[in-house]
Amino acid sequence: MHILKKVIMKNNIKIISNFNTDVFYNLLLKKINKKKYKITKPRFGLFFEKCFELIQSKEKNHIVFVWSQIEAVLKNFNLLIMNEKISFKSLNKEVDQYIDVLKQLAKHTDHLIVSSWSIPPGERGRYLNDYTDDFGLTKNINAINEKIANELKLIKNFKLLNIDFWIKENFPNPKLWYAAKIPYSQKTFELCSHEFTQIIDTFEGRDKKLIILDLDNTLWGGILGDLGWKKLNIGGHNIDGEAFKDFQIKLKSLKNLGIQLAICSKNEEKNALEAMKKNPNMILKGSDFASWRINWDDKAKNISEIISELNLTNESVIFIDDNKAERERVKESLNGVFVPDWPLEPSGYTEKLQSLKCFNLQNFTYEDKNRTKFYQDEKTRTKSKEKFISFDKWLHSTNTKVFFEKGNSKNKKRILQLINKTNQMNLSTRRISENQLDILISKKNLYLFSCKVKDKFGDMGLVGVVSFKFLSDQIEIIDFILSCRAFGRSIEKAMLYKIIQVLKKEKKNKIVFKYLKTKKNKPCLDFLNNNLKSERKNIFVYSKSIKFVPPKFLKLI
Repeated sequence: MHILKKVIMKNNIKIISNFNTDVFYNLLLKKINKKKYKITKPRFGLFFEKCFELIQSKEKNHIVFVWSQIEAVLKNFNLLIMNEKISFKSLNKEVDQYIDVLKQLAKHTDHLIVSSWSIPPGERGRYLNDYTDDFGLTKNINAINEKIANELKLIKNFKLLNIDFWIKENFPNPKLWYAAKIPYSQKTFELCSHEFTQIIDTFEGRDKKLIILDLDNTLWGGILGDLGWKKLNIGGHNIDGEAFKDFQIKLKSLKNLGIQLAICSKNEEKNALEAMKKNPNMILKGSDFASWRINWDDKAKNISEIISELNLTNESVIFIDDNKAERERVKESLNGVFVPDWPLEPSGYTEKLQSLKCFNLQNFTYEDKNRTKFYQDEKTRTKSKEKFISFDKWLHSTNTKVFFEKGNSKNKKRILQLINKTNQMNLSTRRISENQLDILISKKNLYLFSCKVKDKFGDMGLVGVVSFKFLSDQIEIIDFILSCRAFGRSIEKAMLYKIIQVLKKEKKNKIVFKYLKTKKNKPCLDFLNNNLKSERKNIFVYSKSIKFVPPKFLKLI
């Protein structure tokens, strides 16, 4: 008897470079999930030859990373370094050829990451005139990088990485270059491998979503209960005060990009909110925080409540506190919450926050911009429930409207976000690129729609996605996704009803959901069990014999 084993297809990662990247490759092997990813060991040498090998190959790639040195790829730029006279027409022709190769590479991968070019170590070009002289290295390399970015920005799966983020503190060993063609130090490659795994996490939707902060000696200097809000150290003309203010400025900038902020502090709530409101040097106000627990309870308990309130997972949260004992308590109690070691001096706070590299946002949407308000509206909703005896009566009072819209160029960035970031109410938790989404939207036998929700408390934004394909007598669901912010209000039932309407219109017999279990998507399984017939393991079906009535308190548009 032959036992069939499930074959798991690995995602291919390819590295193309003109120099020796063995150190980078070996470090990546230690960091990535080898069950999910396969990295092909790179061979350094003829750069364009390796590019064309990949272009001609029929193998599908998940990520292709092109990391090269400008002097090795563009002959005319190498002459520029040597202070030889060059033809700028010839230089531009070389750049155009490089861009054409990148365009071809983009067709053979889900994600193409290309390093920008930088001035070779030790080179200073025309020094004081390097930005202004026509033959200046800085002037030309900036123009070339900008041209690459402008020419390729409309290619959806292309990302131009500013390599200076990775190599700004590089101290190479010249002997390593001459002996093995290794241009960077071990420390630089360690940083690069860490950054690259963060990029993989970004593609997989594993970025951090929430920063939970202490107050005393974290957001400001001093103990509020001892000093009062007027004497807190923030701003002013002293080292620590300016450092605390800069830290708040950086947090505010992250909040403006869609990263949520929350407070967990042992203080009197009234006094803390008063301090943020009245202290003129305070950058962050109460309205900048999605939630807070300002009391004398155990911080691990409070953090757990905040995470539950915002319908997030531990893995999406960072906790920052100047007190080591509090940090250790949270580390021990809440598995998955990222609790970084924190500097003793406030002057190191902003640099430490920037070094975490957990916030590599790809797209910025309406929902990102308004996420804090969404959570604040949710607080108002929760408080309003107290006035009602039954949950159903409260739901009827909310005047909830659900809007359905086909996937299009205006909503696709948010759709892509939900597909790649939602974990709990997600049928398969698959991750796709923008190119793949475009194909999904354009195919005739595929159907994709989004779901927006509004009620009397405010706009919840685009919170749901459904995609499916038509087969001979049935509809097969590909994606069934609902943001955690919309849980518990029967929005998922409205989404199911929308599919049923399509079923009837297209005269199909049944709807098939193939559930792919993950560590976090049990809420989706619960919904399927409660509303559909289980045909066999992980297969759930709606047929015309099942009576399904949409929630009466929802207005479907």
